[in-house]
Amino acid sequence: MTTPYVAWVVDQRPIFSRLPQAYQDNPIADWLTAFWDQLLVDVKAKYDDLPRQLNPLACDVEYLDFLAPILGWTDEVWDKDWPVDSKRQLLASSYTLIWPDKGSERVLDFILTALEVEHQIEVTGSFRIGISEIGDEIGLIPWDYTIYLPDYYKNQPQEVLTEKINSLFGPIWCDSRILFEEERFLVTKVIGTETGQALATEDLKAIQ
Repeated sequence: MTTPYVAWVVDQRPIFSRLPQAYQDNPIADWLTAFWDQLLVDVKAKYDDLPRQLNPLACDVEYLDFLAPILGWTDEVWDKDWPVDSKRQLLASSYTLIWPDKGSERVLDFILTALEVEHQIEVTGSFRIGISEIGDEIGLIPWDYTIYLPDYYKNQPQEVLTEKINSLFGPIWCDSRILFEEERFLVTKVIGTETGQALATEDLKAIQ
């Protein structure tokens, strides 16, 4: 009689391959067990593949929305229309970053970045070198922060998404606001020489 390994892995006939030889020579026995053998092999393949499917960084796309509630993402905080890469990042970081540090600037920044929202977060009201004085009374200045977005996000889905993420994951017991300031997101390329000396900016304005 064939061993389980050979029957399952080599022959892929877990029932037929383990029948007595007299039955294996019978085409009717082959026909009767073919369907059930294939069914068992397919089920085993899915079972063996389960560890990969439970890994948000490696699973099939259709598993991501299935994993979301298991990893704490309820309908209130999850959107099935988010990009696939965003879903993978958020799910993979659920219990290493997002839930342990929920309500922190770090998590808010991470989620907005994962959702491909271009932004900057500026914190005010905390101690800043060169601005705050050591003698300031603690709590005199309320802690607050501003989320800056590019102008082209105004009245767009990105603005709505930022408001939602801020309300769900932003620091509590403090003030926050969303402002639009295009200048913060302008990138100026510098034209230079092989020695690293800057000659001019992209708009051909010479650097003094």
